[in-house]
Amino acid sequence: MLHKRLDFFKSTTAIATSHVNSTQQTHGDWLGRCIYCVSAKARNIMPAIALAVSSYIAAPTLHADTHELTSAQRFSVIAHRGASGYLPEHTLEAATLAFSLKPDFIEQDVVISKDNVPVVLHDIHLETVTNVEAVYPKRHRADGRYYARDFTLEELRNLRVHERANSDGKQVFENRYRGQQAQFTLATLAEHFELISELNRQFGTSVGVYPEVKSPAFHSNEGVDASKIVIDMLNTYGFGGESGNSYLQCFDFKEVKRIRETLGYKGKVVMLIGENDWGESDTDYDWLRTKEGMGEVASYADGIGPWLGHLLNKKAMAEGKLEAAKWLEYAHDNSLTIHPYTYREDALPAGMTGTQLLEALENVANVDGVFTDHVVPVTRWRAQKD
Repeated sequence: MLHKRLDFFKSTTAIATSHVNSTQQTHGDWLGRCIYCVSAKARNIMPAIALAVSSYIAAPTLHADTHELTSAQRFSVIAHRGASGYLPEHTLEAATLAFSLKPDFIEQDVVISKDNVPVVLHDIHLETVTNVEAVYPKRHRADGRYYARDFTLEELRNLRVHERANSDGKQVFENRYRGQQAQFTLATLAEHFELISELNRQFGTSVGVYPEVKSPAFHSNEGVDASKIVIDMLNTYGFGGESGNSYLQCFDFKEVKRIRETLGYKGKVVMLIGENDWGESDTDYDWLRTKEGMGEVASYADGIGPWLGHLLNKKAMAEGKLEAAKWLEYAHDNSLTIHPYTYREDALPAGMTGTQLLEALENVANVDGVFTDHVVPVTRWRAQKD
């Protein structure tokens, strides 16, 4: 079934593992999962859909209350895992490059080491982006996976970070960074925040941070409060609180509630929305995308981070039309900021250009920004609109 979902992409193998989690599910491709439910006949109307997108390019923005704002003010660019389209994800080098490309925010996924240090890493597992199997061949758990939680920071420092790889060791995005000599390493959340803070100070800029608390239930079972650790770090570096230039995100709705109610966090919080079969948490994401669900989310969160495949009306697409998914009305009615994931220049939907995709996001789905592996084409598109 997964392969059927990925038929619409230029590189099936790359997309199928582009956003791997502990169950090796794919989150990043947006039309793969979105259109697989549509009949095979509907797949032949992609050119018509692309044409429909083009018709929106000259259309005015649907943000009725922001008609005097520039595109940069109303459409945020979030560097997904740093400049992950150009350098190995979440390394300090990727964060530095991302900063130089002038996004609005840089994302950090956060897991906790054995000695309770917050480390910037997309998964609670290590083998997909490091050489842990070569350095510590016997340190896996019974499921064969290598968990960052089982290693001290000193031990994690011994690992070399490489481009994300499939279970067979092949690079997920084959045309991304191919170098073998540079020694990219894992970094702490403190190092990332310090880096961005210092660069902001020296360049007189205000690039924000966008950390995600990864797998809070897993960490809780390990005896550690990952959310509190991340919040403390946000506050330490001046990114936290109501005036802090940050968003704190999580896939676990119970944890979002706890962040507000138990931890009393006042900064901006985003509820990430995936598919129930991804295994991110026990949250019912289908329910979240209902009127009642969006109302409940708005009671705790300032915004949502939906997967791109949730944004368009599948029935309309089968007829060659582009319409926003009905549930987005509920998000807009609750004044939720919408930052979907993930725009990838090397994983565009078949039959659509990057510009067409971005125009659909802004003018059809009416979102407020996007997570992207490739900051350059998104900021260039935004600048050309002003």
